[in-house]
Amino acid sequence: MKTRDLAQYSRCLGVDGLEVLRAVWMEHSFTPHMHDFYAVSLNYGGRGAFDCRREVHDAAPGTCNLIAPGELHTGRATCADGWTYRNLHIDRPLMTRLLESIEWRGPSEVRFKSSLVRDAVLEATLAHAFASIAESGSLLQIESMLMAIVARLATTDHFERGHALRAAGREHAAVTRAKQWLDDHFEQNVSVRALAELTGLSAHYLVRAFHRQVGLPPHRYQTSVRLNRARELLKSGGRLSDVAQRTGFCDQSHLTRCFKRTMGVPPGRYVASLAS
Repeated sequence: MKTRDLAQYSRCLGVDGLEVLRAVWMEHSFTPHMHDFYAVSLNYGGRGAFDCRREVHDAAPGTCNLIAPGELHTGRATCADGWTYRNLHIDRPLMTRLLESIEWRGPSEVRFKSSLVRDAVLEATLAHAFASIAESGSLLQIESMLMAIVARLATTDHFERGHALRAAGREHAAVTRAKQWLDDHFEQNVSVRALAELTGLSAHYLVRAFHRQVGLPPHRYQTSVRLNRARELLKSGGRLSDVAQRTGFCDQSHLTRCFKRTMGVPPGRYVASLAS
């Protein structure tokens, strides 16, 4: 029996760092994962749910999903009609440029106050943007719509204005060090013992502290980093087998399985969508 899921990725020529996802999920269920881009979404029809920040969010039509880079989340349809939405995937450098264009005075690495909002103006702005992207090749129009979206997020206080840093205790610093090492050496097949030696914590304690602070155990965080890097290499024209090897996956099929669980489509379909 064929799946009834539909997912179509596209890019906008001239707008670096932007992807658009049009999706209808009937059967696919996303495992807990995190991206290295901002996801700004509009829920069109059906019903979905996603876990983020230890809350289950009801993605009803007209609501908007706001997920920042590094935020752990899931996703699944919750009704017989499936879950229909569209996503803007905004890479960090593009978000920084958009914030600069609206003269944002807060931190450049913005976070969202809530993972799901009901905002009629943002809903209408997103709907207009998705229609414009689909129908128009005007770079000026698309960039103007993106600025309008970011301006709405900023002026309605959907962005956090900053938050107090946790006390940098021994455990916090150790997890941060391990996380940074995995970011920098994602392709290496490191053992938990070796990672623990870098931090000064026992292997068992590091895994528990890492999971508590990051939301994923170290091995799953490493997979998430590898997938984000693989996505970039595939967009740049890398061959699937080469990308799998360069990013530390066992083989091409391993990368394909993990990629589909987090992006909703296998790598080949993802690349083909962006090229169409």
